[in-house]
This record gives sequence, C-alpha cells and structure tokens, in this order.
Amino acid sequence: HRRMRENGKIANRIRIRASVRVKDEVFTPGMFVRVHLPLPAACPAQSNITLDSFTVQPTYIAPETAPQRTAYWETDLAENCRFGAQYSYRSTAHYAAPLELHADPVQPDFDTAEQLPHIAFTPYMNAVTGQNLSLVSDVKGTTTDPVQKAKRIYDFVTLNVHYHFQPMYFVHENITDNCARSRRGDCGVMAATFITLCRIAGIPAKWQSGMVARPETAGCHDWAMFYIAPKGWMYADCSAGASMARAGNEKMRLHYFGNLDTDRMVANSDICAPFDPPMCAFRADPCDNQVGEMEVDGVGLYGQQVETTHEIVKHQEV
Repeated sequence: HRRMRENGKIANRIRIRASVRVKDEVFTPGMFVRVHLPLPAACPAQSNITLDSFTVQPTYIAPETAPQRTAYWETDLAENCRFGAQYSYRSTAHYAAPLELHADPVQPDFDTAEQLPHIAFTPYMNAVTGQNLSLVSDVKGTTTDPVQKAKRIYDFVTLNVHYHFQPMYFVHENITDNCARSRRGDCGVMAATFITLCRIAGIPAKWQSGMVARPETAGCHDWAMFYIAPKGWMYADCSAGASMARAGNEKMRLHYFGNLDTDRMVANSDICAPFDPPMCAFRADPCDNQVGEMEVDGVGLYGQQVETTHEIVKHQEV
C-alpha cells in the first residue's frame, strides 16, 4: 500500500502453469471431451500476455478480449491426458484514492442494470435489514456523493458478511439475496453482492475474477469493479477487505476499496458470460471459470470427476 501510494503503481511479471484432466476413475477409452482452460485476458491491470506452451495444441484460443477467456480443446481420448498451458503476463496495480476524489455531478448509467439470475434487484435487496442499514434507501437518503454510496456498501459487505465456503453456485437461485439475508458468503458471493447493491444505488459496477497468484501459491478468487467519474474504474475486493477487518487492519481494509495488489490472474471480466466457443453442457460453475471446465460425451463434469492444477513458475517484481 505504501509503495503504491508513493510510486503510483507496482508491477510483477508472473508465469503460471495450469491444467485440467478427467480423473482416472472417470476415464473411458474413446470418450469425446470438450475442455475450456482459463487464460489471462487483456485488461488495464494485465498486459504483455504470452502463451508460452501447451501440453496439447488447442483447437481454438479465445481472443484476449473475451469476457471469459479460455483455451479450448475437443478430441476423442484414446488415453487419458492432461490439457494444460503455461503463460506469462505483467500484473500492474495502479494506486487509487477514491475517498480523496471529487466526483463529477453527473455520473454514467452503464453497468447499472440487473443481470439475472444473481445481479437481481429483489424486494429484499431494496429493503431495510435489521436495525443498522437500509441497503438502498439509507445509502441514497443520506448522501448524494457516489463515492460515499460505494464506500457504505463496501462497509456493509466487509464488516457484516462473514466468510463462509459455499455450495457450487449452480445450486443457488440467487447468491446475492441469500448473502444479504444470511450475512455469509465466499469471495464471489461478496463481490456479486457489492455489485448488486452498487447498481441499485446507481453506481456502475461489474465482475472480475481468476486467481490470486502469489509467489508461493495460486488459488481461485473473485472481486468487483466500480466506476466513479472522473476517475473511472476502481476495484473493490470485499473478501480481502473482510479478511483485513477480521485481522483488525483498517488501513488495509480501506486499501481494498479502490485498489488491488499485483498477485492476480484475470481470466473473467463478466459474470455468467458464455465461453468462446460456448460450452454445450451444464457448467460446474455457471458464474465464471477459474480452474477449467470439461464435458464428456455431451455431459458436464464437476467436483471429484476432474483434476486441476495451477503452479506459480515465476513471480518477479518489474
């Protein structure tokens, strides 16, 4: 946080090796598989992307601008094999200070609509909850400043929602309404709840996800973006903010309102977006794609039917 504030940005060069395969106990010789493995996508925080190698040459590689970018394979499997890629990119974290921003009197209205089934303006998401906060009317009624609206929504999520692992998203009718009611959720649930509440309050907000890519480990992660003119798009990592709140670190909780870090791999820029080419079967995760999706003979696989890996090969400050 200190170095980002002093220098305006920090950057790392990251190389990741990732793969997906059918579990041996599921494999049958001759099965026809379709595979979608996440790849880094072009975005303001991610540049200089190179696809270094593949275990098997893909049938198709989606463009860097795809909303959920993947390498795609389709083939008959005589023997079980791993579908993998090694890729590199530059991850840049630009510093933002939204609480020091003087917002324009007129704000844009893009990315403020419902996006069913999860970005839904349900009666409950518009209602007063408990004794503390009216999720919309209190935020709207006490300030006209969009920065303060977004900050109060961020506070609501990071200070009231407890991190809790969730069932796979396809079993949820609406992850955001459930989060506001139960005050429990994982990183994706928190991100989607923040997005929904921002859109209800008239603040453009959207999804971003992929992986956390630290020197020692890589893992799935989701976060949000919100837009305030004249600054533009900024970040809100509610899960990281809630973690900082639990640790009693208010400075870093506030860091993740506006900022991220360089330990990211962005593959998805939209929630519930189709692949290119689209997946024919039901997806294990209909919201996004962090570790890969497979279908066998037209049936989507999930859970213990697939094996995924992701390994940090290089993580170097630049």
